[in-house]
Amino acid sequence: MAESTEEQELPAYPIRAYQLIPDPNQPAVVALAIETDQGHSLFLATRAILEDLGKDLLERAAKMPPKPGKT
Repeated sequence: MAESTEEQELPAYPIRAYQLIPDPNQPAVVALAIETDQGHSLFLATRAILEDLGKDLLERAAKMPPKPGKT
């Protein structure tokens, strides 16, 4: 994680869907919408954050068991 603070217990909900939403009025940021059973959350991210997040997600996914049916 690029920025980390003191760890705290937070509720966790499975992600059901996500969407990246560009804003033509703010080309330096993109909105990341995440949908869970509890509703939607919206986050604004810069290019640097998206690059770091993408790298971190790929690294974490590589450490997880493969999806069923994949080898």
